[in-house]
Amino acid sequence: MRLALAIALLGVSAAGAAAQEPQRRPARPAPPAAVPLIACPPSIEVESGDRIRVPMGWEVRPERQRHWLRGADLFEGDPADRVQLRPDADPRTRREWWDLGGNQQPYRLVCRYEGLESGIMAAVPPAAKQCEVTSFRENSRGMRHGRFVSGPEQVRVVCR
Repeated sequence: MRLALAIALLGVSAAGAAAQEPQRRPARPAPPAAVPLIACPPSIEVESGDRIRVPMGWEVRPERQRHWLRGADLFEGDPADRVQLRPDADPRTRREWWDLGGNQQPYRLVCRYEGLESGIMAAVPPAAKQCEVTSFRENSRGMRHGRFVSGPEQVRVVCR
């Protein structure tokens, strides 16, 4: 009898505790970061097009050179028309951005690379709402253009 009473009391107290605890909903996963509609390649390879006057008995040995992304410019329309847009910037976070919309002509993104005067250009998809340039330092040492560098700066350019 005592055993039955103890079991009954445990059942009632367990049911009461379950009724008092709010039901927990499963946590929603964080929304995925928006997929970039366009992004500058982190590096490009350039084949030398130098016109070298080679002394008799010598020949030119062309080599590909890798150039790393250093930033970007955004233009409304053709860059030849010189309608370059100025980004908003936050120097503390090493971030620049352009909020897009309401433009008369398509936007053009020009990716800039170290050691090159020219860049590469692409049209920004009309669905893009913002283009962003972020830079960060890697905590490492390495070689760049034949010299040691500490913590090379890396740049990322995306339009979403």
